[in-house]
Amino acid sequence: MNYRTAILIITLLYTANINAKESLIFARAPQLSPAVISKTWTPFVKHLSEVTGTNISLRVYSSRLDFEQDISKGKVALFFGNPAYGVIAHKKHGYVPIIRSNRKLLEGIIVTRKGNGINSIEQLSGKTISFPAKNSFAASLLIRYYLDTKEGITYNEKYAGSHDNSYRNVLVGTATASAGVIRTLERENEALRNQLQVIYTTPGIKSHPVMVHPSVAKTTRQAIQSEILKLSETEEGKNLLKSIKLQNPVSASYEDDYKQIEPFVLKAYQHLLD
Repeated sequence: MNYRTAILIITLLYTANINAKESLIFARAPQLSPAVISKTWTPFVKHLSEVTGTNISLRVYSSRLDFEQDISKGKVALFFGNPAYGVIAHKKHGYVPIIRSNRKLLEGIIVTRKGNGINSIEQLSGKTISFPAKNSFAASLLIRYYLDTKEGITYNEKYAGSHDNSYRNVLVGTATASAGVIRTLERENEALRNQLQVIYTTPGIKSHPVMVHPSVAKTTRQAIQSEILKLSETEEGKNLLKSIKLQNPVSASYEDDYKQIEPFVLKAYQHLLD
C-alpha cells in the first residue's frame, strides 16, 4: 500500500465516522412562545450536545398542533412535554422516559369564591366548572378523570381558554368553580387570590418526562440521561436545570411513573393514536 492510498483510506474512514455520528432533534412542547423557549432551552441542549458528543438540535413550535403531529408520527428523537404526551409516544412508537423532575408532583385544584357556601366537591354536583382548556393536563384531564371516576359527581363544563380567564369566570359568576394548578393561582394578583379558596386537590402525578425514541442508540440514551443527572451536582448545572424547570432530576420509569394515567390519557388523545 503506497502513501497516497493510505491517506485516502484514512480520509474515507474519518468521513464515514463523521457521517455516522447521530444527529438528533430535541423537541420542546410549546407552553410558552418560541422565542422564550429557544432562549431558555438552547443552552441546555447545546450543553448535552457538547458533552455527549452527539449532534442535538432544539426544535420549538408556534403551534401545539405541530408539536402533537411530530410526536404522533415519531419524528423527533427526544422531547420534553407533559405526561400525556409521554403516554401517547410510548404507546404508539415505543418512546421511553429517561428523566423527570423530582421537585414536585403535578396536581390539579378546584377553587370557588369565598363566601358562596360551596366548600366541598359534593356541592358542585349540577354546577358549572370552568376549565382552562379541554386537554390541559393537570388543570383539566386529571381533574375531570377524578371527578368522573372517583368522586362521581355530574357537572357542566365551561372552557375559558386560559387559567387566568378560568379563575375570573368564578369571580364574574359565569361558573361556580374553576379548575387550575397551584402555580397559576399563585401567579395571580393578591386581590384575586384573596377572593378564591381551594376546595379540592387531585392526587399527584409524576412531572413532565424527557422522552427518547427507541431508534436512539442505547449508549447515546444513557449518556444523555447520565449527563442530566450530573448537572444537579454543580451550582452551574443546577441553574441550567432551574431555567428549564427540570430541578432535582431523577431517572424515570414508564411502568412506575406514568402507566397509571393511561385510562384517561388514551381516551382524551385518541386522535393522536389513529
